[in-house]
Amino acid sequence: MNMHASILKYFVEVARAGSIRKASEELHVATSAVSRQIRKLEDELGTPLFERFSDGLRLTSAGKVVLKHAKETIHHYEIMKSDLGDLQGKRTGRVHIACLDSLAVQFMPEFVMGFHRKNPAVDFRIRADNFNNIFHFVADGDCDIGITFDLARPHDIKLVHGVRMPLMVMVAKHHPLARQKSATLQECAQFKLLLQLDNEVMSSMIAVELASLDRVGRTLVATNNQMMLKPLILSGEGVAFFTPLGLLKELKAGDVVALPIAGSRLQNMEVGIVAPHNRQLTHATEAVIEALSVDLEKFSNQIAEVIKR
Repeated sequence: MNMHASILKYFVEVARAGSIRKASEELHVATSAVSRQIRKLEDELGTPLFERFSDGLRLTSAGKVVLKHAKETIHHYEIMKSDLGDLQGKRTGRVHIACLDSLAVQFMPEFVMGFHRKNPAVDFRIRADNFNNIFHFVADGDCDIGITFDLARPHDIKLVHGVRMPLMVMVAKHHPLARQKSATLQECAQFKLLLQLDNEVMSSMIAVELASLDRVGRTLVATNNQMMLKPLILSGEGVAFFTPLGLLKELKAGDVVALPIAGSRLQNMEVGIVAPHNRQLTHATEAVIEALSVDLEKFSNQIAEVIKR
């Protein structure tokens, strides 16, 4: 990346992280080097771009103007590099993806390996987050594409490809509920609950539906880490509410049983690939979207087969 683009890249990362130290860790560049480039940019433009506080940095009004320009400049630079790669008959570039935590367990690692084998000059930056943040990352240009629940989608974001992905009751094979064909939330509330924090879709919808019941189950654990809940489900300690995305291996093996939530609107959810409406994408990003759509469909069909058993 040329010098101007590098400085802008440092600036964008500092703005995102709200800290020179955090930005330098993300960029793998010395803190002093990042700090020096930010000062240089401020001197060049003749105005402070950040307000300095004890807990970090915040953009000034001028900084917000520069951030918009910096993101557009970096994006156009990536498009240009992508076009040059295309002229040489090869797909090159970096694709930034934001996805649901559950997709990072099996789906995304397998996708990256398969795509990389065919396109070795493309690399990825993938962050897992909750559904609402994913929309923000895509809208703000921090990520090229997102894979998330198609709920309350902002008007400037389009759904490229969606698959049905119901929220289900997840229990161990020896749990009392495992013998049933479906379970109501009332039945689930008789057992200890394993709930997800930082996931507005699950927590708010489940909380609303549970709150209308006479008895609300005791929450054994609430966490923002799906990996932590998995062993607790397997132990039979409680009942969790998940889409099957991050539990496919356990469902295939029969160690976990997925039950439809009887009488709940949560069965009609969709997971989809989302992209900005009006932003030009690199050739690499377009190729990733195409391949993701195919793989997500296959993954969804696998899940449907396992759940049908």
